[in-house]
Amino acid sequence: MPANNRFAHQNYPTRPVLSPRLITLRSVEPVAGTAAELHTRVRIGRVIVVHGTFVGNDPFAVAETLKSLGSGVPLIGEQLEKMAEMIRENTQPATNSVIQDMGTYTEAFRDQFQMLVGDDPVVELLNPTWSSQNHHFARADLAVRLIHQMLMRPPMHGQRILLWGHSHAGNAFATLTNLLANERNSVDQFFAAVGEQAEPHWKAVQNALRSVGGPHPLSQNIVIVAFGTPVRYGWDVHGCAQLIHVLHHRPHDPATPFLTKPIFPPQTPLDVVSATWGDWIQAFAVAGTDIVSAATLDENDRLTNLLERNLAEPVHELDTRFIPTARLRNTCYRWKQGTRCHTDGLNLLLNYQPSGESVLGLPLESTVFGHGVATTVKWLPAHLRLVLDSLH
Repeated sequence: MPANNRFAHQNYPTRPVLSPRLITLRSVEPVAGTAAELHTRVRIGRVIVVHGTFVGNDPFAVAETLKSLGSGVPLIGEQLEKMAEMIRENTQPATNSVIQDMGTYTEAFRDQFQMLVGDDPVVELLNPTWSSQNHHFARADLAVRLIHQMLMRPPMHGQRILLWGHSHAGNAFATLTNLLANERNSVDQFFAAVGEQAEPHWKAVQNALRSVGGPHPLSQNIVIVAFGTPVRYGWDVHGCAQLIHVLHHRPHDPATPFLTKPIFPPQTPLDVVSATWGDWIQAFAVAGTDIVSAATLDENDRLTNLLERNLAEPVHELDTRFIPTARLRNTCYRWKQGTRCHTDGLNLLLNYQPSGESVLGLPLESTVFGHGVATTVKWLPAHLRLVLDSLH
């Protein structure tokens, strides 16, 4: 991983620093205590499990919009604030009851994780959770919330914290590594781009980073495992101790085994639904696919200028040159590259063997276009064994 990444974005396609590993993975039965070495050998004292996009407490910015509308209007502001809080309290439980563990982490997932590792480390779902909106500011807020939580409960001497996340939670982790690497000028640019924020965790983290010169002491006590994270923000070696990417992948061309089949031109609907080439969502959610909420337009514009400033200008050929809008034109160019791997960290490319379980007539490994397998309870024992082997 590069030192002093300074919030630079990854380009498409990436050139991984470490050679990715192609792995055929089979499910295994859960046995209590079989992952105890996560504590005894890897020295993990706490695990924070973080869900991805669209499954949090305000995925479509409804509560955020209500709160914004009520700001400065005493007569209705209090009622709108109460409605916003009610939405935040009830949205995630309602979502989880529908999708269960196919695309988000559940209490059952946490319970089995704890059973597999034993009494230590303590495994917890992120609480309070994050909005899960699909834009820069939401992910930046998650990164700052996580740092604030770890500042409030730092690891015990000689122990580490494991961040275990899905989808765009991984991109919040990437932002977190750049913040904890704490290159002064770029961190100042980050907080200037975000602007003044009322939530106390923002000021607390900014002050904590300003209080030390160089990487924050937390940085080398953090281990990151990211599942199905789209290739977006770059990572900083000074911001974490170890980094592993777990990616659902099936090579389509022997000459380029670490690339996925491009999703532009579009794959067939059957290939998408059945995840013929692995995780379609992970390949889709590249730069250009954010959905910005009205209340955070300014913050997102400024963060775009910071976080995407180094993206290479696409060189368009006939198939993309005449696509009408620049945003879609550039996104289609990125989709053409078939980018699967991250530049930094160890990329584990998994060819999942059928577990025999199905959902709505589709194999479990195909749920949510290949994106949901990462959060399923069924595959947790195999994932945890794989991660332990890789961390050693």
